[in-house]
Amino acid sequence: MSDADIISAMRRKAGVGRPPPDVQPMSPAKALRLAAAKAAEDSIGLVMQVTHVAEERSSILRLPEQLPDDALLSLLEGPDNAYGLAVFDRNVISAVVEQQTTGKVLKLPPEERAPTATDAVMCAEITDHILSLFETNVAEVADPPHVEGFRVAAHLREARSISIAFDDVPYRVYRLSVSLGRGVREGEILLVFPYARATPKPVPGAPNNFGRDFQAVVMTSEARLDTVLHRIRMPLADVMSLEAGMVLSIPRSAVSKVELRADDRLVSRAQLGQINGKRAVRLIFMTEDDDPLDASYGPDEGGFGDMGALSGGSAVPALSNGMGDVPPMGDFPAMGDMGDMDGMSDMGDLTPLGAFPAMGDMGGNMAGDMGDLPDLGHFPAMGDLPSLE
Repeated sequence: MSDADIISAMRRKAGVGRPPPDVQPMSPAKALRLAAAKAAEDSIGLVMQVTHVAEERSSILRLPEQLPDDALLSLLEGPDNAYGLAVFDRNVISAVVEQQTTGKVLKLPPEERAPTATDAVMCAEITDHILSLFETNVAEVADPPHVEGFRVAAHLREARSISIAFDDVPYRVYRLSVSLGRGVREGEILLVFPYARATPKPVPGAPNNFGRDFQAVVMTSEARLDTVLHRIRMPLADVMSLEAGMVLSIPRSAVSKVELRADDRLVSRAQLGQINGKRAVRLIFMTEDDDPLDASYGPDEGGFGDMGALSGGSAVPALSNGMGDVPPMGDFPAMGDMGDMDGMSDMGDLTPLGAFPAMGDMGGNMAGDMGDLPDLGHFPAMGDLPSLE
């Protein structure tokens, strides 16, 4: 056996029975323990040991209730105008002040008083040092909390100032129990940070893309258009007596007074026709006198007229609204016989829906645009529809 083998065997025997080294991974609690102890020692020579660290989630309404009496409140300012809070209780304040003035922590209990501006100045250095070391240490955590960039900005004299300075968002609260001056005094420190990374606030006068983004979303959304040929009003008793096969009278002028509606709101008037064997509507330019919220035709727009007799073996009493009688259904040609458009020359030329100009191109003179539509020709027979005669 060589000398190397002997040394190796002795090393193995020496390590038998020993527990593995207790090396804990980095965590926010461990990062705070190391940061507080080192910051106190390096900045003012104070011996500070963190005995316990608790983390909790809080809100702006609960924060004032969680603060100790006569505590020093240091406002912390972070990136993107985010705010946090550093809180030293009465024992920690007195220990920091005594260490800097007398060189040690006195055994006498601290005086019960509100913290002053002098206390805030004397505690600012150690607070910033703790925050800096905590930020460095916690960066080693797999999913570190967002605590980077926070430093002391001002002294808050009252707890009610928190609701004024802070945004109403969730907050992460670290509560540290500390031993000061080699066990001479026990104290508590609170560090408060926004729970999530703050959203940058808009700068007044800066360009805002909200309008452009909102328009892009709206213009790509789907819209449903409903075409209403005609509306008829009748008593409820007549509605209840309707049966399959009955025919309701529709005035001839209805084909030129079609409504184009979206979400039951009038978008445009239209004329009904066809092209290439498909039904089509032609938009009519609306004037200032047209009411886009009008839900029905008025007396000047064709009216509802008298319904006349219903076919199919039943009859409904004539309904009158003072507008005269509507021609009987016999005068209205069957859908299958509508191949000739000579009797409906007032409709003009229609165009298929697929050939309509884009909505963004319709902002000019609608009358001039309509003149460019192709000729419809003759209205072919709709042989696939049942006859209504």
